[in-house]
Amino acid sequence: MTIMHEVQMKSPLHHLPRLSAMLDREIWIKRDDANGDLLTAGNKKRKLQYLLADAIQKGADTVITTGGPNSNHARATAAMAIQRGLKPVLVLGGHKPESKKGNHLLNHFMGVEVVFSGASTHEEMEQALNEHAEKVKEEGLRPYVIGVGGSNGLGSLGFVDAYFELKEQAAEKKVQFDWLFVSAGSGGTIAGLIYGCCQHKDSTRIVGVSPWLKTAEIKVKMEACLQEAASLKGDCRNLSLDGLPVYIHDEYVGAGYGCPTDGGMEALHLLASKEAILLDHVYTAKAMAGCIDYIRKGKVRPGEKVLFWHTGGTPGLFAVSG
Repeated sequence: MTIMHEVQMKSPLHHLPRLSAMLDREIWIKRDDANGDLLTAGNKKRKLQYLLADAIQKGADTVITTGGPNSNHARATAAMAIQRGLKPVLVLGGHKPESKKGNHLLNHFMGVEVVFSGASTHEEMEQALNEHAEKVKEEGLRPYVIGVGGSNGLGSLGFVDAYFELKEQAAEKKVQFDWLFVSAGSGGTIAGLIYGCCQHKDSTRIVGVSPWLKTAEIKVKMEACLQEAASLKGDCRNLSLDGLPVYIHDEYVGAGYGCPTDGGMEALHLLASKEAILLDHVYTAKAMAGCIDYIRKGKVRPGEKVLFWHTGGTPGLFAVSG
């Protein structure tokens, strides 16, 4: 299979001196929130480079995807589809918000066709997505369907690339990370990072913080992405998470997907006040809460170096009040 994608700009890697001093650990950040403009920045951009190239290669004229009511992935997909001359259609879960805020407002400005399916689970959203894709076909369009979060083996290749990018930047800065913390939403981002780490034979411990799924569920999705990505790379190994230094947590979710937590909001305020970097309440704030919790409990020992991977999502923050 020929895999096509576009060369993309690197996202910054830098030290967080004030947060490091406060927590008495050396903490760095990979800024995927700064790899594009407001509409396209974030971890989804790396996956979509591959997915949209595949859509064009297959002759699609429409891209249809799903996500939560205020989905970052859906907004980024719409923006990047428009940039490539493709029509975006979003089939979002939940119900139409009473007011236009956050990503819903940005989708409105872009003139994107948005359908709210009422779905609440991953399976319901995927079903509504596929049903609407059939309707789009009946209208004479050629849709390319992208599942929740753009998480499949092809999308994960964007984060295999990202890990290589990280290694180059870390070598330039003469730093080697003992820990890597990242949000583990639909499994594709962390799967790509794990595969990249395996290819480099690194001993970095990777911690994924789930914003919605139970640990067992997200592991299934991660392993599927991991194996698909390996296959696309021509790697015939039957890769599994067993035995790898990977830790997945669902205890930082709180009341549910999109519901702020005390730990998450503390993390959001800390990073904003110490480093002037914004997290979002759905994904990155909870992932940072997990990182801070590991440090406070001594799981990250003094002298160990920590990388926090900022996956973006800041526009979603403006759908809630402070």
